Amino acid sequence: MRRLARIAAYVLAALALVVLVLNWTYGRLPSEPKPHGSFVSVDGLRIHYLERAGKGTPVVLLHGLPGTAEDWNEVTPLLAGRRTIAIDRPGFGYSSGGYVKFDRQIEVLDALLRRLGVSRPILVGHSYGGTLALAFAERHPNELRGLVLVDAAAGGTRVGSFEHAQAQLVEALQLPVIHQIANVTFGQLLDTVSVNVDDGRAFDPGRVSSAHRHRVLAINMTKGNLEAYGGEELEANGVFEKLDRQLPSIDATTVVIQGEHDQLVKPVYGRKLAATLPNARLEMIPGGHMAPYTHPNVIAAAVRSFETAGVRSGG
Repeated sequence: MRRLARIAAYVLAALALVVLVLNWTYGRLPSEPKPHGSFVSVDGLRIHYLERAGKGTPVVLLHGLPGTAEDWNEVTPLLAGRRTIAIDRPGFGYSSGGYVKFDRQIEVLDALLRRLGVSRPILVGHSYGGTLALAFAERHPNELRGLVLVDAAAGGTRVGSFEHAQAQLVEALQLPVIHQIANVTFGQLLDTVSVNVDDGRAFDPGRVSSAHRHRVLAINMTKGNLEAYGGEELEANGVFEKLDRQLPSIDATTVVIQGEHDQLVKPVYGRKLAATLPNARLEMIPGGHMAPYTHPNVIAAAVRSFETAGVRSGG
């Protein structure tokens, strides 16, 4: 028995050493890059955003969960000549806050638009950013020109038990002392493996964008971003349930863009969302969840449709 115990101890020590080495080699997170763009203080938070000057109806873009304003880097150049503002949502990217409750995010977005002098914009939201865009439209129906919802988390979308447990682990690993110990032993390896798996699902059946993967590792895996991620995941189902009840009352002119092979927001939910909103049209596109990277031209065309022939009503 003693011999077996010694062997088991040696094996565990060897495994611990392997994990430690992998944590600082394969799993080592890249350095956080310096931000570019602009900052503004809103409601006690420091909000980071990327703005392109232009005329006409302004376009405001909200990233998903997790994400940054740079998720729209393929879209905004296609809207040259229009004023575009891509926002790091509170707690994400370079915006401060850690976890900021959903209702407060709506308030911060409203205050930010007023602070930046943005009147009746086209609000573009991807994934959980689409959830926020819908909730903003429900609360401020007269403040928008319209909505473009890209693989928006609504219409029956729910966070599963695995994702819920993952969010609880993320929150636990951000606690004082635990965070520091995890970071030097196994935390970076865990983050890297998780990002690789999650990005694989998000981009499937296409190839993962190296730019997106790098940004998630370098920015979204920082402590404040992880706190925001964990909090939003745990809050999400309550947000979805409340929003789904409100969908029939959101009559903003809307384009719903939905990936036919989306593993994160199933196509059935995109179809249901478009059918439930009173003034929406649905555009199904090939591919998965990451249309801002794979189909930026479709998103830009949806934005331009508000200024040309208009948006046809119906599901």
